[in-house]
Amino acid sequence: MNGPVVPELKFRSSKLYPSPSQVNSVLINIDTIHEVISVNPTTGNRTRWSIPMLRPFLVDINLRSCSPHYIRRLLHDRFVSYPPQICFCNALASDISDLAIKFGFGHNGFTLTMNFTLTYKSTVRVRNDDGLLGMVVRLGMMKAEDLMSLNMKTEPCSICLESLVSGSKPTEVTRMTTCSHVFHNHCLLEWLKRKNTCPLCRTVLYARSSF
Repeated sequence: MNGPVVPELKFRSSKLYPSPSQVNSVLINIDTIHEVISVNPTTGNRTRWSIPMLRPFLVDINLRSCSPHYIRRLLHDRFVSYPPQICFCNALASDISDLAIKFGFGHNGFTLTMNFTLTYKSTVRVRNDDGLLGMVVRLGMMKAEDLMSLNMKTEPCSICLESLVSGSKPTEVTRMTTCSHVFHNHCLLEWLKRKNTCPLCRTVLYARSSF
């Protein structure tokens, strides 16, 4: 039985740089992670899986006011293309407003970089790792017709070297959400049983640890 998926936004770090002008800019970097606690119902062993869900999302805003209402509106406009973060706009707006006042908004120009991690947490009961690895594959599943619309119908799967759309392998494919490389679902699942990185660029696709 799966537990509920609970989102949590954590502040990691910030850096402040003086600006030679009176421009006040804020750069927000958000990493989106799915943290899954898998419990083996037979042995009771617990494993923590960390699965990047999306590319890091960057928001760059120029402040003309330190009003929380004004900053909240700016954030909502930027987050339209990235819905998971909209629910955190209120808290972020208040934090940015407080920091802008602290750093001398209206008197000193500054560039503020803020780094966050948005983590979706859940708990699942599984007897082996295949179900969790399948979750990594399903994050970016595509239909063959979607692949053809991207002009990739002649591209090979870099694992088996057969065509992504035709050939003896299943036509279901996965486009990695973190690096956009595409592979046959079956090929990628077998690869992930041995490696936790993208076969092409070595981007980490999951991390796990027992506890």
